[in-house]
Amino acid sequence: MSYFLSDRYETQDVLYETSHTRVVLVRALDTGDLHVIKGIRKDPTTPEHFFLEASLLQDLSHPGIPILLETEEDESYFYIVEEYIYGDSLDQYLLYHQNISQDTFLQFAMQLCEIIRYLHTHDPYPILHLDLKPDHIIVCGNQLKLIDFGNAKILTSSGNDFQNFGTKKYAAPEQKHGGAVDQRTDIYGLGKIFSYMLLFLPMQKRLRFLGLVTRMLRYDKGRRIADISRVQDHLQRVWQKNKKEKKNKKHLLNRIAVVGSESGVGATHVAVALVCYLNRAGFYAYYRNETEAPTLERMLQYNMACIGQDGMIYHEFFRGYLDDGPALAKGEPPYGIQVIDCGCRTDVTAGATIYVCSGRVWQRQEKVLAENMILVGNHFSRQEAGQYARVQKKRMYLFPWQKNPFHTTLAVQRLFSKMIERELLCEKKKQADA
Repeated sequence: MSYFLSDRYETQDVLYETSHTRVVLVRALDTGDLHVIKGIRKDPTTPEHFFLEASLLQDLSHPGIPILLETEEDESYFYIVEEYIYGDSLDQYLLYHQNISQDTFLQFAMQLCEIIRYLHTHDPYPILHLDLKPDHIIVCGNQLKLIDFGNAKILTSSGNDFQNFGTKKYAAPEQKHGGAVDQRTDIYGLGKIFSYMLLFLPMQKRLRFLGLVTRMLRYDKGRRIADISRVQDHLQRVWQKNKKEKKNKKHLLNRIAVVGSESGVGATHVAVALVCYLNRAGFYAYYRNETEAPTLERMLQYNMACIGQDGMIYHEFFRGYLDDGPALAKGEPPYGIQVIDCGCRTDVTAGATIYVCSGRVWQRQEKVLAENMILVGNHFSRQEAGQYARVQKKRMYLFPWQKNPFHTTLAVQRLFSKMIERELLCEKKKQADA
Protein backbone atom coordinates (compact mmCIF):
# COMPACT_ATOMS: atom_id res chain seq x y z
CA MET A 1 0.00 0.00 0.00
CA SER A 2 1.11 3.55 -0.64
CA TYR A 3 2.96 5.34 2.16
CA PHE A 4 0.34 8.11 1.87
CA LEU A 5 -2.44 5.61 2.54
CA SER A 6 -0.88 3.24 5.09
CA ASP A 7 -1.07 5.88 7.82
CA ARG A 8 -4.87 6.09 7.35
CA TYR A 9 -5.95 2.55 6.41
CA GLU A 10 -5.26 -0.93 7.76
CA THR A 11 -5.30 -3.82 5.25
CA GLN A 12 -7.95 -6.47 5.97
CA ASP A 13 -7.85 -8.67 2.87
CA VAL A 14 -6.61 -8.80 -0.73
CA LEU A 15 -9.76 -9.17 -2.88
CA TYR A 16 -8.14 -9.35 -6.33
CA GLU A 17 -4.60 -9.25 -7.68
CA THR A 18 -2.89 -9.46 -11.07
CA SER A 19 0.48 -8.29 -12.37
CA HIS A 20 -1.01 -4.83 -13.05
CA THR A 21 -3.93 -4.47 -10.62
CA ARG A 22 -4.45 -4.94 -6.88
CA VAL A 23 -7.77 -4.54 -5.03
CA VAL A 24 -7.55 -4.48 -1.23
CA LEU A 25 -10.19 -4.37 1.51
CA VAL A 26 -9.08 -1.89 4.19
CA ARG A 27 -10.39 -0.39 7.42
CA ALA A 28 -10.12 3.34 8.09
CA LEU A 29 -8.11 3.90 11.26
CA ASP A 30 -10.08 7.00 12.30
CA THR A 31 -13.66 5.75 11.76
CA GLY A 32 -13.36 1.96 11.57
CA ASP A 33 -15.31 1.92 8.28
CA LEU A 34 -14.46 -0.59 5.55
CA HIS A 35 -13.29 0.71 2.16
CA VAL A 36 -11.79 -0.71 -1.03
CA ILE A 37 -8.53 0.53 -2.49
CA LYS A 38 -7.94 -0.17 -6.19
CA GLY A 39 -4.33 0.13 -7.23
CA ILE A 40 -2.97 -0.08 -10.77
CA ARG A 41 0.69 -0.23 -11.70
CA LYS A 42 2.19 2.74 -13.53
CA ASP A 43 3.39 1.80 -17.01
CA PRO A 44 2.60 2.72 -20.63
CA THR A 45 -0.10 0.03 -20.77
CA THR A 46 -2.14 1.49 -17.91
CA PRO A 47 -5.76 1.48 -19.19
CA GLU A 48 -7.24 4.88 -19.93
CA HIS A 49 -10.57 3.84 -18.40
CA PHE A 50 -8.93 3.64 -14.93
CA PHE A 51 -8.42 7.41 -14.91
CA LEU A 52 -11.82 8.06 -16.49
CA GLU A 53 -13.57 6.00 -13.81
CA ALA A 54 -11.88 8.04 -11.09
CA SER A 55 -12.76 11.38 -12.68
CA LEU A 56 -16.39 10.32 -13.23
CA LEU A 57 -16.98 9.03 -9.72
CA GLN A 58 -15.58 12.23 -8.20
CA ASP A 59 -18.50 14.16 -9.67
CA LEU A 60 -21.27 11.66 -8.79
CA SER A 61 -23.39 11.61 -5.65
CA HIS A 62 -26.21 9.07 -5.56
CA PRO A 63 -27.13 6.31 -3.05
CA GLY A 64 -27.04 3.78 -5.89
CA ILE A 65 -23.47 4.64 -6.97
CA PRO A 66 -20.27 3.89 -4.96
CA ILE A 67 -18.69 6.87 -3.26
CA LEU A 68 -15.18 7.81 -4.37
CA LEU A 69 -13.35 8.87 -1.20
CA GLU A 70 -9.98 9.92 -2.59
CA THR A 71 -7.30 9.29 -5.20
CA GLU A 72 -3.60 8.98 -4.54
CA GLU A 73 -0.39 7.81 -6.20
CA ASP A 74 3.16 6.84 -5.41
CA GLU A 75 6.16 5.96 -7.55
CA SER A 76 4.71 2.61 -8.64
CA TYR A 77 0.87 2.80 -8.41
CA PHE A 78 -2.19 4.95 -8.94
CA TYR A 79 -4.86 4.42 -6.21
CA ILE A 80 -8.63 4.89 -5.96
CA VAL A 81 -10.24 4.64 -2.51
CA GLU A 82 -13.94 3.74 -2.75
CA GLU A 83 -16.86 2.89 -0.49
CA TYR A 84 -17.00 -0.86 0.30
CA ILE A 85 -20.17 -2.38 -1.15
CA TYR A 86 -21.45 -5.35 0.86
CA GLY A 87 -23.85 -7.76 -0.80
CA ASP A 88 -24.42 -10.21 -3.65
CA SER A 89 -24.50 -9.37 -7.33
CA LEU A 90 -27.98 -9.33 -8.87
CA ASP A 91 -27.04 -12.47 -10.79
CA GLN A 92 -26.06 -14.31 -7.59
CA TYR A 93 -29.19 -13.04 -5.82
CA LEU A 94 -31.54 -14.31 -8.53
CA LEU A 95 -29.84 -17.67 -8.95
CA TYR A 96 -29.86 -18.19 -5.20
CA HIS A 97 -33.54 -17.34 -4.74
CA GLN A 98 -34.79 -18.93 -7.98
CA ASN A 99 -37.98 -16.84 -7.87
CA ILE A 100 -38.93 -13.30 -6.86
CA SER A 101 -42.22 -11.53 -6.27
CA GLN A 102 -43.63 -8.86 -8.55
CA ASP A 103 -43.01 -6.32 -5.78
CA THR A 104 -39.32 -7.24 -5.68
CA PHE A 105 -39.06 -6.96 -9.48
CA LEU A 106 -40.69 -3.52 -9.42
CA GLN A 107 -38.54 -2.26 -6.54
CA PHE A 108 -35.35 -3.40 -8.27
CA ALA A 109 -36.44 -2.10 -11.68
CA MET A 110 -37.46 1.33 -10.38
CA GLN A 111 -34.21 1.71 -8.42
CA LEU A 112 -32.17 0.88 -11.53
CA CYS A 113 -34.18 3.36 -13.59
CA GLU A 114 -33.55 6.08 -11.00
CA ILE A 115 -29.79 5.44 -11.10
CA ILE A 116 -29.76 5.55 -14.92
CA ARG A 117 -31.92 8.69 -14.92
CA TYR A 118 -29.40 10.36 -12.60
CA LEU A 119 -26.56 9.50 -14.99
CA HIS A 120 -28.44 10.50 -18.14
CA THR A 121 -29.48 13.88 -16.72
CA HIS A 122 -26.07 14.69 -15.24
CA ASP A 123 -24.95 18.30 -15.70
CA PRO A 124 -23.34 19.53 -17.91
CA TYR A 125 -23.30 16.34 -20.04
CA PRO A 126 -25.08 12.98 -19.77
CA ILE A 127 -23.06 9.98 -18.60
CA LEU A 128 -23.49 6.60 -20.30
CA HIS A 129 -22.58 3.50 -18.32
CA LEU A 130 -22.28 1.28 -21.43
CA ASP A 131 -21.75 -1.97 -19.51
CA LEU A 132 -25.02 -2.70 -17.75
CA LYS A 133 -25.33 -6.33 -16.66
CA PRO A 134 -26.42 -8.25 -13.51
CA ASP A 135 -22.81 -8.74 -12.38
CA HIS A 136 -22.41 -4.96 -12.12
CA ILE A 137 -25.43 -4.54 -9.82
CA ILE A 138 -25.00 -5.27 -6.10
CA VAL A 139 -28.00 -6.05 -3.88
CA CYS A 140 -26.98 -4.22 -0.71
CA GLY A 141 -29.84 -4.65 1.77
CA ASN A 142 -32.77 -2.71 0.33
CA GLN A 143 -30.52 -0.59 -1.93
CA LEU A 144 -29.13 -1.57 -5.32
CA LYS A 145 -25.65 -0.28 -6.21
CA LEU A 146 -24.37 0.11 -9.77
CA ILE A 147 -20.64 -0.54 -9.95
CA ASP A 148 -17.78 -0.71 -12.48
CA PHE A 149 -17.71 2.55 -14.41
CA GLY A 150 -14.64 1.48 -16.37
CA ASN A 151 -16.50 1.70 -19.71
CA ALA A 152 -18.58 4.78 -18.86
CA LYS A 153 -18.39 7.78 -21.19
CA ILE A 154 -19.50 11.38 -21.14
CA LEU A 155 -21.88 12.18 -24.01
CA THR A 156 -20.88 15.64 -25.22
CA SER A 157 -23.06 17.90 -27.32
CA SER A 158 -21.07 16.96 -30.43
CA GLY A 159 -21.88 13.27 -29.96
CA ASN A 160 -19.46 10.36 -29.79
CA ASP A 161 -18.92 7.08 -31.60
CA PHE A 162 -17.78 4.55 -29.02
CA GLN A 163 -17.07 1.07 -30.28
CA ASN A 164 -16.67 -2.37 -28.78
CA PHE A 165 -17.64 -1.47 -25.25
CA GLY A 166 -19.82 -3.54 -22.96
CA THR A 167 -20.37 -7.25 -22.50
CA LYS A 168 -21.42 -9.13 -25.61
CA LYS A 169 -24.50 -10.74 -24.08
CA TYR A 170 -25.90 -7.39 -22.86
CA ALA A 171 -24.43 -4.90 -25.35
CA ALA A 172 -26.72 -3.03 -27.75
CA PRO A 173 -26.39 -3.69 -31.52
CA GLU A 174 -24.75 -0.30 -32.10
CA GLN A 175 -22.01 -1.19 -29.61
CA LYS A 176 -21.27 -4.46 -31.37
CA HIS A 177 -21.22 -2.95 -34.86
CA GLY A 178 -19.39 0.33 -34.22
CA GLY A 179 -22.37 2.68 -34.39
CA ALA A 180 -22.96 5.86 -32.42
CA VAL A 181 -24.19 5.34 -28.86
CA ASP A 182 -26.47 7.48 -26.72
CA GLN A 183 -28.97 7.10 -23.85
CA ARG A 184 -30.86 4.43 -25.83
CA THR A 185 -27.78 2.20 -25.60
CA ASP A 186 -28.09 2.06 -21.81
CA ILE A 187 -31.85 1.54 -22.12
CA TYR A 188 -31.13 -1.54 -24.26
CA GLY A 189 -28.74 -2.88 -21.60
CA LEU A 190 -31.36 -2.22 -18.90
CA GLY A 191 -33.95 -4.04 -21.02
CA LYS A 192 -31.66 -7.08 -21.16
CA ILE A 193 -31.41 -7.02 -17.36
CA PHE A 194 -35.20 -6.75 -17.06
CA SER A 195 -35.71 -9.67 -19.44
CA TYR A 196 -33.33 -11.77 -17.34
CA MET A 197 -35.13 -10.82 -14.11
CA LEU A 198 -38.49 -11.75 -15.65
CA LEU A 199 -37.33 -15.38 -15.86
CA PHE A 200 -37.59 -15.49 -12.06
CA LEU A 201 -41.18 -14.13 -11.93
CA PRO A 202 -44.29 -16.33 -12.08
CA MET A 203 -45.43 -16.70 -15.70
CA GLN A 204 -48.68 -14.78 -15.23
CA LYS A 205 -46.79 -11.79 -13.76
CA ARG A 206 -44.33 -11.54 -16.68
CA LEU A 207 -47.03 -10.49 -19.14
CA ARG A 208 -47.34 -7.02 -17.56
CA PHE A 209 -43.75 -6.20 -18.52
CA LEU A 210 -43.20 -7.98 -21.84
CA GLY A 211 -44.44 -5.04 -23.95
CA LEU A 212 -42.16 -2.61 -22.13
CA VAL A 213 -39.12 -4.86 -22.42
CA THR A 214 -39.80 -5.45 -26.13
CA ARG A 215 -39.73 -1.68 -26.78
CA MET A 216 -36.50 -1.35 -24.79
CA LEU A 217 -34.81 -4.12 -26.81
CA ARG A 218 -35.68 -3.07 -30.36
CA TYR A 219 -32.75 -3.70 -32.68
CA ASP A 220 -33.30 -0.45 -34.54
CA LYS A 221 -32.22 2.30 -32.13
CA GLY A 222 -34.62 4.74 -33.76
CA ARG A 223 -37.63 2.61 -32.70
CA ARG A 224 -36.33 1.98 -29.18
CA ILE A 225 -37.55 3.83 -26.08
CA ALA A 226 -35.43 6.98 -26.02
CA ASP A 227 -35.96 8.36 -22.50
CA ILE A 228 -35.62 6.47 -19.23
CA SER A 229 -38.51 8.49 -17.77
CA ARG A 230 -40.90 6.61 -20.08
CA VAL A 231 -39.72 3.33 -18.57
CA GLN A 232 -40.21 4.78 -15.09
CA ASP A 233 -43.75 5.93 -15.95
CA HIS A 234 -44.70 2.43 -17.12
CA LEU A 235 -43.30 0.80 -13.96
CA GLN A 236 -45.06 3.37 -11.77
CA ARG A 237 -48.42 2.59 -13.42
CA VAL A 238 -47.94 -1.12 -12.74
CA TRP A 239 -46.95 -0.30 -9.15
CA GLN A 240 -50.12 1.74 -8.59
CA LYS A 241 -52.27 -0.97 -10.18
CA ASN A 242 -50.60 -3.53 -7.94
CA LYS A 243 -51.42 -1.42 -4.86
CA LYS A 244 -55.11 -1.28 -5.85
CA GLU A 245 -55.18 -5.04 -6.30
CA LYS A 246 -53.68 -5.51 -2.84
CA LYS A 247 -56.39 -3.32 -1.30
CA ASN A 248 -58.98 -5.72 -2.67
CA LYS A 249 -57.19 -8.72 -1.19
CA LYS A 250 -58.00 -10.16 2.20
CA HIS A 251 -55.99 -8.38 4.85
CA LEU A 252 -53.79 -10.12 7.37
CA LEU A 253 -53.59 -9.24 11.02
CA ASN A 254 -50.83 -6.68 11.46
CA ARG A 255 -49.41 -8.09 14.70
CA ILE A 256 -48.80 -11.82 15.08
CA ALA A 257 -47.08 -13.21 18.17
CA VAL A 258 -45.13 -16.47 18.20
CA VAL A 259 -44.89 -18.04 21.66
CA GLY A 260 -43.13 -21.24 22.71
CA SER A 261 -44.53 -23.57 25.35
CA GLU A 262 -41.00 -23.50 26.77
CA SER A 263 -37.48 -22.66 25.66
CA GLY A 264 -36.09 -24.75 22.82
CA VAL A 265 -39.33 -25.88 21.16
CA GLY A 266 -38.63 -23.91 17.94
CA ALA A 267 -40.65 -20.69 18.32
CA THR A 268 -37.86 -18.53 16.81
CA HIS A 269 -37.53 -20.94 13.87
CA VAL A 270 -41.28 -20.68 13.20
CA ALA A 271 -41.25 -16.86 13.52
CA VAL A 272 -38.34 -16.43 11.11
CA ALA A 273 -39.87 -18.88 8.60
CA LEU A 274 -43.22 -17.04 8.74
CA VAL A 275 -41.55 -13.67 8.00
CA CYS A 276 -39.68 -15.16 5.03
CA TYR A 277 -42.86 -16.78 3.71
CA LEU A 278 -44.93 -13.58 3.98
CA ASN A 279 -42.31 -11.45 2.19
CA ARG A 280 -41.88 -14.08 -0.50
CA ALA A 281 -45.67 -14.11 -0.99
CA GLY A 282 -45.73 -10.33 -1.53
CA PHE A 283 -46.75 -9.15 1.96
CA TYR A 284 -44.39 -6.77 3.77
CA ALA A 285 -43.53 -8.42 7.07
CA TYR A 286 -40.75 -8.02 9.58
CA TYR A 287 -39.48 -9.85 12.64
CA ARG A 288 -39.29 -8.26 16.09
CA ASN A 289 -37.38 -9.94 18.88
CA GLU A 290 -38.85 -9.56 22.36
CA THR A 291 -36.75 -12.31 23.93
CA GLU A 292 -33.46 -11.81 25.72
CA ALA A 293 -31.55 -13.72 23.02
CA PRO A 294 -29.62 -11.30 20.70
CA THR A 295 -30.88 -13.02 17.53
CA LEU A 296 -30.62 -10.08 15.12
CA GLU A 297 -27.36 -8.81 16.57
CA ARG A 298 -25.78 -12.22 16.01
CA MET A 299 -26.93 -12.21 12.38
CA LEU A 300 -25.04 -8.95 11.89
CA GLN A 301 -22.06 -10.18 13.88
CA TYR A 302 -21.63 -13.23 11.63
CA ASN A 303 -22.35 -11.30 8.39
CA MET A 304 -25.60 -13.17 7.77
CA ALA A 305 -27.37 -9.91 7.05
CA CYS A 306 -26.78 -6.23 6.42
CA ILE A 307 -28.45 -3.22 8.00
CA GLY A 308 -30.32 -0.53 6.08
CA GLN A 309 -30.75 3.13 6.92
CA ASP A 310 -34.33 2.39 8.00
CA GLY A 311 -33.11 0.42 11.02
CA MET A 312 -34.04 -2.92 9.42
CA ILE A 313 -31.70 -5.79 8.76
CA TYR A 314 -32.02 -7.76 5.52
CA HIS A 315 -31.20 -11.34 4.59
CA GLU A 316 -32.81 -12.81 1.47
CA PHE A 317 -36.60 -12.63 2.14
CA PHE A 318 -36.08 -11.99 5.85
CA ARG A 319 -36.49 -8.54 7.39
CA GLY A 320 -35.82 -7.84 11.05
CA TYR A 321 -36.42 -4.69 13.09
CA LEU A 322 -33.64 -3.45 15.37
CA ASP A 323 -35.17 -1.63 18.32
CA ASP A 324 -32.20 0.73 18.51
CA GLY A 325 -32.30 1.61 14.79
CA PRO A 326 -33.26 4.85 13.03
CA ALA A 327 -36.85 3.67 12.67
CA LEU A 328 -37.30 3.77 16.45
CA ALA A 329 -35.89 7.30 16.59
CA LYS A 330 -38.75 8.44 14.39
CA GLY A 331 -41.15 7.43 17.14
CA GLU A 332 -43.16 4.87 15.21
CA PRO A 333 -42.60 1.27 14.03
CA PRO A 334 -42.27 0.52 10.31
CA TYR A 335 -45.32 -0.17 8.17
CA GLY A 336 -46.09 -3.85 7.68
CA ILE A 337 -46.99 -7.09 9.45
CA GLN A 338 -45.12 -7.52 12.72
CA VAL A 339 -44.17 -11.08 13.62
CA ILE A 340 -43.19 -10.93 17.30
CA ASP A 341 -40.85 -13.55 18.74
CA CYS A 342 -42.06 -13.57 22.35
CA GLY A 343 -40.11 -16.52 23.70
CA CYS A 344 -42.31 -18.08 26.37
CA ARG A 345 -44.20 -14.87 27.23
CA THR A 346 -47.63 -14.06 25.83
CA ASP A 347 -48.46 -10.81 24.02
CA VAL A 348 -51.93 -9.49 24.86
CA THR A 349 -51.74 -6.83 22.12
CA ALA A 350 -51.32 -9.37 19.29
CA GLY A 351 -54.22 -10.05 16.96
CA ALA A 352 -53.31 -13.73 16.99
CA THR A 353 -50.76 -15.90 18.76
CA ILE A 354 -49.04 -18.90 17.23
CA TYR A 355 -48.38 -21.28 20.14
CA VAL A 356 -45.49 -23.64 19.38
CA CYS A 357 -45.30 -26.81 21.47
CA SER A 358 -43.23 -29.97 21.30
CA GLY A 359 -44.28 -33.59 21.11
CA ARG A 360 -41.22 -34.65 23.08
CA VAL A 361 -42.38 -36.02 26.42
CA TRP A 362 -39.96 -33.89 28.46
CA GLN A 363 -41.16 -30.71 26.71
CA ARG A 364 -44.91 -31.23 26.81
CA GLN A 365 -47.00 -28.67 28.61
CA GLU A 366 -50.58 -29.34 29.68
CA LYS A 367 -51.95 -25.82 29.36
CA VAL A 368 -55.36 -24.45 28.40
CA LEU A 369 -54.87 -22.16 25.40
CA ALA A 370 -56.60 -18.84 24.84
CA GLU A 371 -59.17 -18.52 22.07
CA ASN A 372 -56.92 -16.54 19.70
CA MET A 373 -54.02 -19.02 19.95
CA ILE A 374 -53.09 -21.09 16.92
CA LEU A 375 -51.61 -24.46 17.81
CA VAL A 376 -48.40 -25.50 16.02
CA GLY A 377 -46.73 -28.78 16.88
CA ASN A 378 -43.06 -29.66 16.53
CA HIS A 379 -41.88 -33.28 16.72
CA PHE A 380 -45.40 -34.73 17.01
CA SER A 381 -46.57 -37.93 15.39
CA ARG A 382 -49.96 -37.60 13.70
CA GLN A 383 -51.59 -39.79 16.34
CA GLU A 384 -50.15 -37.76 19.22
CA ALA A 385 -51.09 -34.52 17.45
CA GLY A 386 -54.69 -35.67 17.09
CA GLN A 387 -54.93 -36.56 20.77
CA TYR A 388 -53.42 -33.23 21.87
CA ALA A 389 -55.68 -31.27 19.51
CA ARG A 390 -58.77 -32.98 20.96
CA VAL A 391 -57.68 -32.10 24.49
CA GLN A 392 -57.21 -28.46 23.50
CA LYS A 393 -60.30 -28.48 21.27
CA LYS A 394 -58.23 -26.80 18.55
CA ARG A 395 -56.88 -27.58 15.12
CA MET A 396 -53.16 -28.41 15.25
CA TYR A 397 -50.70 -27.57 12.47
CA LEU A 398 -47.75 -29.95 12.30
CA PHE A 399 -44.66 -27.94 11.41
CA PRO A 400 -42.64 -29.88 8.78
CA TRP A 401 -38.95 -30.38 9.34
CA GLN A 402 -36.73 -27.89 7.53
CA LYS A 403 -33.04 -27.34 8.12
CA ASN A 404 -32.90 -23.61 7.42
CA PRO A 405 -35.71 -21.26 8.54
CA PHE A 406 -34.73 -18.72 5.84
CA HIS A 407 -35.44 -21.24 3.05
CA THR A 408 -39.09 -22.20 3.38
CA THR A 409 -39.75 -25.62 1.90
CA LEU A 410 -42.88 -26.38 -0.13
CA ALA A 411 -44.37 -28.22 2.87
CA VAL A 412 -43.85 -25.17 5.11
CA GLN A 413 -45.29 -22.87 2.43
CA ARG A 414 -48.43 -25.03 2.24
CA LEU A 415 -48.77 -24.98 6.04
CA PHE A 416 -48.55 -21.17 6.25
CA SER A 417 -50.93 -20.76 3.30
CA LYS A 418 -53.59 -22.82 5.10
CA MET A 419 -52.95 -21.02 8.39
CA ILE A 420 -53.39 -17.61 6.77
CA GLU A 421 -56.62 -18.57 5.05
CA ARG A 422 -58.13 -20.15 8.17
CA GLU A 423 -56.69 -18.17 11.07
CA LEU A 424 -54.88 -14.93 10.26
CA LEU A 425 -57.41 -12.82 8.37
CA CYS A 426 -58.61 -9.64 10.06
CA GLU A 427 -61.94 -10.20 11.81
CA LYS A 428 -63.43 -7.13 10.11
CA LYS A 429 -62.53 -8.57 6.73
CA LYS A 430 -63.92 -11.98 7.66
CA GLN A 431 -67.26 -10.40 8.55
CA ALA A 432 -67.29 -8.47 5.28
CA ASP A 433 -66.65 -11.67 3.36
CA ALA A 434 -69.36 -13.62 5.22
